[in-house]
Amino acid sequence: MHQSKAHALAVAIGLAAMLGVSGPLFAQTATGSSSGAASGDRLIPLEVVINNTEGGQWVLLERNGALYAPEEAFEEWRLNRHPDTPVVDYRGQKWIPLSSAPGFEARFDYANQSVELVFSPQAFAATRLTEKVVVRPELTPATPAAFLNYDLSYTSSAYQDAPGNRELGALTELGLSAGGGVLTSSFVGHNLTSDDSSTVPSSWVRLETVYSRDFLDSNTTLRLGDSTTRRGSWGRPVYFGGLQLGRNFALTPGFISQPIPILSGTSGAPSTVELYVNDVLRQTSNVPSGPFTIDNFPLLTGSGDARIVVRDVLGRETVLDQPFFTHTSLLEQGLTDWSGEVGAVRNNLGISSADYGQRFASGMIRHGLSKSLTLEAQGEIGQSTQNLGLGAAYALPFQALGQAALSASQDQTAGAGTDWVLGVQRSSLHHGYSARIEGASVNYRQLGLSVLPYRMQISGNYTYTSDYSGSLGMAFARIATYDQGELTTFSGNYSTRVFNKSALTFTASRVVGSEEGYSFVVSLLMPLDNRINVTSNLTRRAGQTEGYVSASKNLGYDTGTGWRTLAGNRAGQNYGEGGFYYQGDKGLLTSDMSASAATQTVRLGAQGGLVAMDGHMFMSRRIQDSFALVEVPGYADVGVGFQGSVLTHTDKDGVALLPRLLPYQRNSVRLDPTELPISAELDSIEQVVIPPARSGVKVVFPVRSGRGALIHIKLENGEDAPAGAAIELVGDKEEFFVARRGEAFITGLQDKNTLRMRRNDNICSFEVRLPPGNPDDIPRIGPVTCVTQQQESPKEEGVQP
Repeated sequence: MHQSKAHALAVAIGLAAMLGVSGPLFAQTATGSSSGAASGDRLIPLEVVINNTEGGQWVLLERNGALYAPEEAFEEWRLNRHPDTPVVDYRGQKWIPLSSAPGFEARFDYANQSVELVFSPQAFAATRLTEKVVVRPELTPATPAAFLNYDLSYTSSAYQDAPGNRELGALTELGLSAGGGVLTSSFVGHNLTSDDSSTVPSSWVRLETVYSRDFLDSNTTLRLGDSTTRRGSWGRPVYFGGLQLGRNFALTPGFISQPIPILSGTSGAPSTVELYVNDVLRQTSNVPSGPFTIDNFPLLTGSGDARIVVRDVLGRETVLDQPFFTHTSLLEQGLTDWSGEVGAVRNNLGISSADYGQRFASGMIRHGLSKSLTLEAQGEIGQSTQNLGLGAAYALPFQALGQAALSASQDQTAGAGTDWVLGVQRSSLHHGYSARIEGASVNYRQLGLSVLPYRMQISGNYTYTSDYSGSLGMAFARIATYDQGELTTFSGNYSTRVFNKSALTFTASRVVGSEEGYSFVVSLLMPLDNRINVTSNLTRRAGQTEGYVSASKNLGYDTGTGWRTLAGNRAGQNYGEGGFYYQGDKGLLTSDMSASAATQTVRLGAQGGLVAMDGHMFMSRRIQDSFALVEVPGYADVGVGFQGSVLTHTDKDGVALLPRLLPYQRNSVRLDPTELPISAELDSIEQVVIPPARSGVKVVFPVRSGRGALIHIKLENGEDAPAGAAIELVGDKEEFFVARRGEAFITGLQDKNTLRMRRNDNICSFEVRLPPGNPDDIPRIGPVTCVTQQQESPKEEGVQP
């Protein structure tokens, strides 16, 4: 309770005792303000209840039958009032008529000196259930590390009417990471073991070399080297070498860039609000009386229906149905996304190591003008090609998204040209559709693309999904070119559930125009237990019928095996395929085989990684994400993992490499307690790390080594050591205590130990030798006598010894 309120309450109690609290109390609107005391003024201390909710003890003012409350009460009760409401000054305090709030009623209980105040829901300030502000956790410092990813593939093929061949290919990536960023370079090796000049010559080709660094404070990423330009709702990305700087919302995990739909309602009393999205309960919240809005549920994507069930303290229920719409192409109001690039176009990627073309500068910017409108602009300025375009993504009626763009180009050879795009799409629980049309003039050019554009592209699709009768889809596409005529495709599919878990799908397609053809496919998918799937497929095209039956077991997240088999008929020939796969904590091994009357092929593969960090070398799975060096000093073969899975084990030195950590997120690195010896003592078997992207961090679990023993301790007079006396192991920071009968359980003991016991101001010590035995055995030792230490008496000041 505020100090002024407490003081006023004390004064009012005294006045109430002298003057009494009886008298007319009516809810009337005040018509003026006064600086003096009117004849009917009285202060009344009351226990206040507001719309069935305790409001606390307050002093209210009665004047001429009208009831007033102090300003701070309006603030605490969240009551709205008109800014022109007259205010009364009484005894140096401002008082506001309660009748200025909509729907005001007062019901007094004189016996209990209480009042129940009732207001309409519109009288209260709105409650907003909003998403908590995303706070980025502090990063764990990165430890310098080097890693090498490899993907090796060996293929041997035999042909019926031609000589066979053998080929070894490799895809590698070398990376260096530290606190200042990550440097990576990737290479591909072609035909590394063949001397046959008729095949692809043996060679190594550089793919991409790039240094990247993230700036968390501004949510931006810098890339130096090979990369691709960013594009908005139209255009195509371009490989280039140079510099790129742009926004990266992924640096803040949990950040939602698209607009979050706002759902609203009103509660007449404190209530529980249940949010159902497409008939599924998603969230339960408590709200006070008054209007409320919900914009803290980030999984409201696409379009659909939300149902809000408001249930107050008396069990009364109100149901509100509201449609919602949002899309990833939209940005939250006021949010800006951008990217800029400077460099040279990369040509013949995978064929040439350093073939760079025209130099250019480009940029893209998107801005959320409102929750329903996002504008964007793109520009390219090259030595021979320039391009500039504007676009918009906007929310349409009936929960649909519209997109439009217009761009113009100027090319040194082709001249000036234009391109335009219009599109609409909608996706909901049962229905979805999209349509897009794009046209370009014959002279339109984009950076890195010198061929003729398509004259017109039209595409559309519709899908319907039923809870009982399956799903239906139809699609249409037409491409009109400037030099090769038109091509139109019609397709449709229907899928339904059979045999409880299985899915039967029918697909038909027809192509007309410069090329013509049709196909009809029937497929059956049957999922079984233990990640096993059985699939059968029958296809009719170009007057031929093909089909196959296959079974497979997919690899899981942890270590294990997988396999696949397939048998069928293709192009008039019988054929078969098979494969076996082993995934361990050090890599992935694959083997595949296919055979038909004309060709037999065997393919072997190996994928994995090598990591050098803090003086250690590890074999690992491919390093795609962040990783950690985990140390459990002195303890080998201890399971290490995160998110509930054991991914690796410590080596003979108690060290392990833990891959697949999530960058910029909280990762709980955990030891398997069942694999720790009973003599090992840890403060915690879990530590949380937040690593940078594709970087390594170090996690050390301090372990107290030694044995444990139950020691019976006696004093010099033969009595048991008193319970509660503190014991310290000399050279160890841990503290132990004596239990009943003078017994104490001590851990961290070596073969020979010195211990001290403190009771009140007395200190004694004793020696303990452990008998030989298993380190996990707990011996009983004693009784041992604790001998009091001799303490030097303090010297008196000025007295010589």
